[in-house]
Amino acid sequence: MQRDIEVKLLRALVAVVDNGGFSRAAQALHVTQPTVSQQIQRLESVVQSPLLERTNRPLRLTSAGRELVAHARRVLLLNSEVLGTLSALRGQEAFRLGYSVHCVAGLQRMLAEFAAERPELRLEIVTGLSASLADRLAREELEAAVLLGVSTPRCEMLGRLSLAWFGHAPAAADTTYPVAMVGGHSALSMRILEALAANGVSWHSVPWSADPVTVRAAVEAGLAYTALPSNSRTSHPGLLPAPDDVLGPTPEPLPVYLALSPSASELVVTAARMAARITLKDMPLVAP
Repeated sequence: MQRDIEVKLLRALVAVVDNGGFSRAAQALHVTQPTVSQQIQRLESVVQSPLLERTNRPLRLTSAGRELVAHARRVLLLNSEVLGTLSALRGQEAFRLGYSVHCVAGLQRMLAEFAAERPELRLEIVTGLSASLADRLAREELEAAVLLGVSTPRCEMLGRLSLAWFGHAPAAADTTYPVAMVGGHSALSMRILEALAANGVSWHSVPWSADPVTVRAAVEAGLAYTALPSNSRTSHPGLLPAPDDVLGPTPEPLPVYLALSPSASELVVTAARMAARITLKDMPLVAP
């Protein structure tokens, strides 16, 4: 049968040791002396060993008692740390911030800097396609979101994301070029389609994916072309710029928005602006 030691029993033992006896321990714990005696007896019953040498004066611990006191102090310290942490979390205001899957490269830096600069706020991150995040904002499931190519009634443009063609895949027998795109009406995919049509490029689609990592992997493997932020090679050296004579001029830059829910407070707006600024710091943005 599993035996559990109650924290209050450990607290009573440490109080007896630190105060040199049952009477002073009772005063320190604001209980009666018989209560402290009963708690020590219960503790001895749980550990199945005497903890105090009751025939000696002054009070002395048995070997089991000395061992248990050492552990008890760590348990009491951990108990205080847990309660303190949970208390701090209750005091934090939380808000949910959405990020387009195409704008998550800077999240690691943002989370570290945000935690250091705004410790009173608890940030919850949600990623997805911009259209889906915009819908969640309208339903007020998110307080704010960084969106690519999708505006909302309450938003502000942060800049326009510069794009470039990447890939080095051979044309098919019918001279069409393989192109990989994120499915689900991604704003970036729509911009790629517009550019291919405007440039008169014959192309065919490789399997679509909702995950931009999969799309990038296909391009790095030499299976397809795509358009990505123009500085993508900085973090992904395996991406090769597409030859100039394959897909034509690069797609026009895509606007990046900080969108806000209808009821977002000024505190959330300020914090979301700071988070977006940190995240987009190293992205190739041009002026709105």
